[in-house]
Amino acid sequence: MNLDFTPEQELLRDTFADLFAVESAPDRVRKAEETGFDPELWSRLVETGTFGIRVPERHGGSDLGLLEATIVLFEAGRRLASGPIAESIVAARLLSELGNSDLAAQIVSGEKVVTFAVRPLDRDPDPILAGGGEAQLAVARRGDEVVLLGRPSGAAAARNLGAPGLARWADDASRRIEPLARGNDATDAFSRALEEWKLLIASYVAGLGREALRIGAAYAIERIQFDRIIGTFQAIAHPLAEAVTEVDAVQLLVHEALWAIANHRPQAAGIVSAAFAWATPAATKAVRRSLHTHGGYGLSLEYDIQLYYRRAKTVALVAGDPSDELLEIADRLWNGANPPLPDPGAVPFDFELGERADAYRARVRAFFEENLTDEFRAHAHFSWDGHHPEFNRKLAAAGLAFPSWPREYGGEDRTVYEQMALEEEFHRAGWTTHALGTTRMVGATLRKFANDELKREVLPRIVSGEAVTSLGYTEPAAGSDIAAAQTRAVRDGDDWIINGQKMFTSGANIAQYVFLLTRTDPDAKKHRGLTMFLVPFDTPGIEIQAVHTLSDERTNITYYSDVRVPDRYRIGEVNGGWSVIGYALELEHGGTYPKHLLDLLDAAVRWARNTQRNGRPAIEDPRVKERLGRVATHFEAARVLARRSLWVSAEGRPNRGEGPMSKLFQTEILVQDAQDLLDLTAPASLLRQGEPGAIEDGEFEFAYRLAPAPTIYAGTSEIMRSIIAQFALGLPRSRS
Repeated sequence: MNLDFTPEQELLRDTFADLFAVESAPDRVRKAEETGFDPELWSRLVETGTFGIRVPERHGGSDLGLLEATIVLFEAGRRLASGPIAESIVAARLLSELGNSDLAAQIVSGEKVVTFAVRPLDRDPDPILAGGGEAQLAVARRGDEVVLLGRPSGAAAARNLGAPGLARWADDASRRIEPLARGNDATDAFSRALEEWKLLIASYVAGLGREALRIGAAYAIERIQFDRIIGTFQAIAHPLAEAVTEVDAVQLLVHEALWAIANHRPQAAGIVSAAFAWATPAATKAVRRSLHTHGGYGLSLEYDIQLYYRRAKTVALVAGDPSDELLEIADRLWNGANPPLPDPGAVPFDFELGERADAYRARVRAFFEENLTDEFRAHAHFSWDGHHPEFNRKLAAAGLAFPSWPREYGGEDRTVYEQMALEEEFHRAGWTTHALGTTRMVGATLRKFANDELKREVLPRIVSGEAVTSLGYTEPAAGSDIAAAQTRAVRDGDDWIINGQKMFTSGANIAQYVFLLTRTDPDAKKHRGLTMFLVPFDTPGIEIQAVHTLSDERTNITYYSDVRVPDRYRIGEVNGGWSVIGYALELEHGGTYPKHLLDLLDAAVRWARNTQRNGRPAIEDPRVKERLGRVATHFEAARVLARRSLWVSAEGRPNRGEGPMSKLFQTEILVQDAQDLLDLTAPASLLRQGEPGAIEDGEFEFAYRLAPAPTIYAGTSEIMRSIIAQFALGLPRSRS
């Protein structure tokens, strides 16, 4: 995997960030409000060769890749650059491709301002054009030909929501139309230009949203209310954290689309549409949250945030309702639509796990095909209940239980990418990772903090598949505030006596150990009086009581009554438990593959293909396509956020909240999509698995019941939002 820019692309980004910071400062943006065009900025962009960035060198351009153009547009969006920058870049490349190199050169040199008509003239004969108040010409499509529109005499910048120089070019006698090219080659070229425009606009909007959130966070740090910085209030910090997660997904989708095009992936066109469809709602939410953070000041024209609020909607809406793109996603992914896509040039990104991971994946898949017998499959369950001791030993013997562990501890030193390939194959085979995942995390913590005697005793049992571990964090009165634990451990010679109660000790009924958080100094501050233990479940004094959940899972309450544990089972220093559990929580909070979303999407597509609505397959119904397109967009956004989290972890990059972003998005969007698809497929969707007439084996009913659980497990969504606000936006810590 690689999600880095090249050094040259980083230089390009920094150069245009500096340029727009000066040439599109807020006072300049305000000055250009009436026309939506800043001639001084335009001249500077001409000097830097911006409009020739995608034009071949033989026609006066620099012939750079589409990624470079999206970098420029992201920085333009951050500063609300005034003028049809994306449209002129696209028009110049299209004209050069169609053989009109003279006009392309005039755009590059600044002699002409030419915009791009997104909507075909057959559909919209009087188009509203970005930059139409200043442009002399526009490239448009009419039927099977590409034409050049001359600006009508009455066209002028119209008052509008965002002031990006919108003007209606009415179909009257003064509007000259000059044919440029006709036929399939011409319309294919125009279609490629349109897809390029979508990616440029998505980047512009992503930059706009990211900067709006920076402005909102900066205000939240400065503003004092009720004697506190307002950024410490979760009501302020959490919406901003949610919004920055969704905006980051936009640019990741743009980058994935470029990579998919460059590598001829069949889903490339669908990802282009997903990036464009997701951009406007994500940015709109971001600026609304940021404006709301400002309170009444956000409504004042003196504050910059209202400029972002208006433009977040305006930029992409020249193409019409962004929800229309959701129909495109469905057609592109499942109905065979295959639009021409632009040549992106060189793209350094790689969203795949790599050749080593692919080879390892093949090995894992072969293991499951050979060893996952009908008897084992009958035991399968998505939760802890799917753990089977015998199959666990088989996995361990094959080196598939703890492959990322060092060889000295019985592992294979597999990379994070290979580990992810393993996880995906577990999901493909329908075999749970609950027990293994928890045990891997605890085992990694033991390797770092446990004494040598305990390592020698426990780690061989774990790596051989003989033992699994459960987590003993949560208490009835503490909930997510795990540092408020009151389970007491009192020193008694070489032993500790433990008394207390833990809630949601999932797997306690089948595990051999519990990773137990205790309080050893009741007089210390709550984070400083904690100590961790690994307690064998066969120790006298432990009682396990089942708790059954809404989502067909079993968890447990565990009671500890005078449980005597030798000191060798202590993990880390006495009263140093917060460091130990912090390490474990960091491992737990990483992003994972959004498997539940994938299952839900696959079930919805199968249903749509096999169900008739109004005499046609449901997948051809526009309302169904829109819903499927939205869920597909959510899945792809969740997938790229998870990929980024994985990459950051694998490459040792600084923590900017990528893991919590991934978890927050995929779990919260699962709640939304499960509800939406339950509605779409009602009333049959209400029936559970095995009931006559149940659809997709009760998948939608089950997903609706399952969806709340991941928003709570491994740290609630509120905890994730607090972490994101702190690490991604620089807000003060908002939790005690």
